[in-house]
Amino acid sequence: MEQVVSFLFKYKEAVFSKGHLSFGARPSVMIALLVLAAMGLLLYFLYANSRVLKSSKWRSVLFVFRCLLMALILICLMRPVVVVPAVVPQSSFVAVLMDDSASMKISDEGGRPRLDAIKDAMAGDGTLIKGLSDKFKLRFFKFSSKTEPAGGPADLKADGTETNIDESLSQAARELAGVPMSGIVLISDGAQTAETDLSSTLNYLRSRNIPVFTVGVGKPRLENDIEISRATAPRRALLGSVVNAELLVRASGIQGRTARIDLTEDGHPFKSTTAEINGGDGTQLVRMSFTPTRPGVHRYTFTAQQLEGETITDNNSQELLIDVEDRHPRILYVEGEPRWEYGKIRAAMDDEKNLILISLLRSADGKYYRQGVDTPDELAGGFPKAAEDLFKYDGLVIGSVESTFFTFDQLRNIEQFVSRRGGTLLALGGSKSFDAGAFSTTPLADLLPVYLTGQNVEEGDSQTFKAMPSPRGADYPVAKLQEDRDANLEAWQSMPAITIPEVLTATKPGATVILEAHSTKDKNPSVPLLVEERYGRGRSMAFLASDTWRWRMMLEFKNKSFETFWRNMFRHMAQGVRGQVETTTERSSYAKGDRVQIRTEVADNKYAAITDAQVTARVTSPSGQTTDLNLKPDLGHEAEAYVAALAPTEEGAYTVEVTASRGSRAEVLPPGHAEFLVGPVNREAFGAAQNRDLLKRIAAETGGSYYPLDAARDLAEDLSHAGGGNSVVTTLDLWDMPVNFILLVALASAEWFVRKRKGLA
Repeated sequence: MEQVVSFLFKYKEAVFSKGHLSFGARPSVMIALLVLAAMGLLLYFLYANSRVLKSSKWRSVLFVFRCLLMALILICLMRPVVVVPAVVPQSSFVAVLMDDSASMKISDEGGRPRLDAIKDAMAGDGTLIKGLSDKFKLRFFKFSSKTEPAGGPADLKADGTETNIDESLSQAARELAGVPMSGIVLISDGAQTAETDLSSTLNYLRSRNIPVFTVGVGKPRLENDIEISRATAPRRALLGSVVNAELLVRASGIQGRTARIDLTEDGHPFKSTTAEINGGDGTQLVRMSFTPTRPGVHRYTFTAQQLEGETITDNNSQELLIDVEDRHPRILYVEGEPRWEYGKIRAAMDDEKNLILISLLRSADGKYYRQGVDTPDELAGGFPKAAEDLFKYDGLVIGSVESTFFTFDQLRNIEQFVSRRGGTLLALGGSKSFDAGAFSTTPLADLLPVYLTGQNVEEGDSQTFKAMPSPRGADYPVAKLQEDRDANLEAWQSMPAITIPEVLTATKPGATVILEAHSTKDKNPSVPLLVEERYGRGRSMAFLASDTWRWRMMLEFKNKSFETFWRNMFRHMAQGVRGQVETTTERSSYAKGDRVQIRTEVADNKYAAITDAQVTARVTSPSGQTTDLNLKPDLGHEAEAYVAALAPTEEGAYTVEVTASRGSRAEVLPPGHAEFLVGPVNREAFGAAQNRDLLKRIAAETGGSYYPLDAARDLAEDLSHAGGGNSVVTTLDLWDMPVNFILLVALASAEWFVRKRKGLA
């Protein structure tokens, strides 16, 4: 089609899109009026005064044909031209950037590898390379993780481990900064794997008037491919806790099939699940729950079963490193009155080996019954008065106790316990909880994930409900009575009804309803039962029921659902609570040679940031070699942290032990630690389809154009008319376009045909 258009209009589309129309011969106004008057008189005597042609319809047809014919002749006599910029041959340079990453080995260009398709398109006598070399001085570059000069397409090996388009565009512009430059030709699949932002580079190229003409290689949609594009899970887990992993599974060209996903722990088969591929393309979330078998740092691999005929298999797996800790988080449970709920919750934790539940029960005014305390002095005066005493705990449970039990400073410390210390608050339902406890005007009203109404709650107005996981909360560890999803729903359906003394239906924005309560008396919509939200560095939870002890009393003795629920609850509360020295890396897995940044936040016993600490990290490699790093304050971010970086050279699991001290006496703080994994990551296999949107964005923001590889032959012509400092204005005649001759013959023939039929010829 493009060849037909070029034949009819003499020039390619780029000439007309980059230029503007004009006339080479412009007669004066007087001459133009005289010519129009003469044409009008001629047409009048030919047709308007004709006695032979009486039909007004055919008279009008002949009149139009003759007008069009004479107008076309007049336009051709005025010598129409197109004024277009054109580059002076061999006066400027063009940088040709060729993708040399491993994704160029994918065979989706008519059964050929992308690399071969590029070489064929740029062969010495090929249209693309010949058209460019005829008009420009070419400089070739190949790029992957870095950009290097190349002699031509023959230098491409497709062995790069990364695609960094941003760096390649920047370096090409720098290399040719001192010479006249007409543009950049970027030949790539656009599958950018380097974590960079192109915006600043594109703005720089636009400011220098350097257009980028992009050539897309590879199919925008892979066929018969399944990919685990991302896997996330907590970096740390308490021994015996359920770990909830989330996988992003991307399917291409697959429909109505089931994919099996296998999980291994340290290379040993551990668990499998299936995922329904709902559509032919797109990404869906798959969740897997599992319980680590033993403490220590473990390597977990998620692998999607290979499909028959699948082209890319390196994107079927993702690895995570999880530190399974055999530690003992401490949770403080405060109750304002003896009740069955208190006793049964404590009994549920009797066999718990990791969590320590410390309870403070008010037995009378000013008198307390303490259980689980470490020392005789702990909580001797009741609820902690100082923030540093409260911050020693990882979680806080407030049962049926009124707001006046606490001083205002204690309530403010509770808010800081969550927002600054990063702890978890769980508020339980009861006769003196929430609005019944007059908490609506306290700092806890802002902290809770449900809105308090401030209204008085009448006694005896409790309702009975059946608890069930919500659609969003079904995969939360706290809602897991059984690991299997179907078995878990059956377990919840068998749970006895419970009571909600105070129904609060309004949850705050960002809150998640984990459990819902369904009324046993009517079919009204469900109400929230267990709600959670992030608050500052920590979490707040509201559990509105007051008598889960019924689960223990009304179930069979062998049924341990009640104990499982409360152990999961307290483990969930202790998950992710920060320490005074909190160390992390950006990711849990890296490729060899990647830059790993170690980031540490240091706080005092009130969890206020320490900015003058001496922080040292000892990194232990898989072979046992150690490297000591001094962490320096990170001045580029608002958060007060200490950072250091290293480039690992071995594959395997690395451990990081961080020590921090402060002051002239070198006060040593509790150590922090982190782990990361270095393995043979083929990033080029992930998201390997042609990123056409990115290539079009690069072209559009710099003033260039995008071309599929099979249409790249037009690139040289378009680039030569792109304008710039090395272009001159040229005038190209249009009067002799073949389409003009065809129209003249067609109009004259049509008029003759009508005249012949009507006996006028």
